Amino acid sequence: MIKRPSDIPHYFDLVGNLEEFGLSKYESMAYITLVSRGTLGASEIAYYSNLPRTKIYTTLKKLERKKLSTTSSQKPMIATATPPSEAFGEIITLQEKRLANMHSILDALRKLREEGKKSYEEKKYLILDPNVVVKKINELIASTKSNIDLILDSWGRNVVFQCKSSLSETAKKGVKINMLIGIQSIINDNIGIFPNGVEIRSDNVPGNILIFDFKKIIFIDSTNGKATLILATDPFGTSYIKLFDEKWKKALRINPAILNNKIRKEALVLSKLVENELSQIMLDFSIKHDNDYRSLIDEIEKFGSDIKCDTMEEIISIIDYALRLNYSGYLKYENQNNMLKLHFDSKERSVVPWALIIMAYIKKFGNDAKIIYDHRELRTNTLYIKLLHPNLIHVN
Repeated sequence: MIKRPSDIPHYFDLVGNLEEFGLSKYESMAYITLVSRGTLGASEIAYYSNLPRTKIYTTLKKLERKKLSTTSSQKPMIATATPPSEAFGEIITLQEKRLANMHSILDALRKLREEGKKSYEEKKYLILDPNVVVKKINELIASTKSNIDLILDSWGRNVVFQCKSSLSETAKKGVKINMLIGIQSIINDNIGIFPNGVEIRSDNVPGNILIFDFKKIIFIDSTNGKATLILATDPFGTSYIKLFDEKWKKALRINPAILNNKIRKEALVLSKLVENELSQIMLDFSIKHDNDYRSLIDEIEKFGSDIKCDTMEEIISIIDYALRLNYSGYLKYENQNNMLKLHFDSKERSVVPWALIIMAYIKKFGNDAKIIYDHRELRTNTLYIKLLHPNLIHVN
C-alpha cells in the first residue's frame, strides 16, 4: 500500500507535469494522493500528501471547482478523485486538435517549399531573393484595388514597415488593409507607427502571409528572408485566404495610436483572455450573479500565468492599459469620490466583463464595492465602481 509521496515513482515529476494542466503544486499533490489511495478524509489527504492542514480545505475546494474531485457536504469532509481520463480528456483532445492543425500548417509550408523548386514555366510560383522582396511588395501594394490582408511575425512586420509609404497611398485610395501581428511581436518589439487606414489585430501567427486582392499571395521565410509568390487561384493559396479569415475574426483589436509605447505584457494577455478563454466563464458569472469573485481570479490566474497583481494600483494600471490598447478606453480612480470610472468607446463589446474583473480584485485586496450606472452615459459605455470602504489608491 502506498503511504507517502516518497513511495510514488517519479512523484515530483508527476507534480510538475500536472502543473502544465493548470493545477497548482498543492492541487497536484492532493489529486495524486486521491488517485493513488481512493476516497479519503481531509486530514488523511493532508497527511499522505504532506500538505499543510491549513491549506487542505481550500485546495480541495479548488479541485472540486475544476471538476477534478467531488467532496461530501458532511463533516469531516471526504473527497474522491475524478478519474484521470475523465478529468483531463477534454484538455488532451483540445491539444491534439491544435497539434494536428500545427502539423497541417507545417505540411502546407513544406509543400510550398517543394513546389517552389519546380520550374517557373508552370506560371504558379515565383521565388524572390531577399534583396527584391520589398520592391515586389511595394509593386503589389500599388496595384491592389480592394483589399490587402497581412499575417506578420517580427521579421515580416519589419519588411512591411519598409513599405509604409506605399501602404499610406493605397489606403488613401480606399483599399482596405488588415494587419494581423503576432502577440509576442507586440510585446517584445518596437512596432512603429503604420499609416492611418491600417486596421491592426493581434493573435498567434503561423508565419508571414501577404494576400493582395485575393489573387496573389506572398510567403516570407523568416529564417533567410526569401519569399514565394503564388496565385491565389491555386488550391494551396485558397486555403490561406480561409486561414486569414478565421484568425482575423477571433483576433484581438489593437489601438495603433499607442503601439509606439512599451506594451505591458499583462494588459495584452488579460485582453486576449477576456475575448477568448474567459468569455463563456464571464457570461456564466454575470448571469448567475455569483458574488464569490475568488473563483473568477482563480480562472484568470489559471489561463494567464503572467498576470500576478500584488496591489490595487497594479491591477488598475493593467486594466487601464488594456482598455487604451484595445478599446480606446480607460480606467480612472477618482479620489474625491473613492470611485473608479470605467469607459471605452467600443460599440461591439460590453464593458461588463471588465467591471467584474475589477470587482474581483477589489474583493481580493480586502475592500468591497458596488457598480453604479450613470443613465446619462449609458450610450457612451461608461460605468462607475464605488468602493464601500476608505481606500487610499495612488495611481498616476
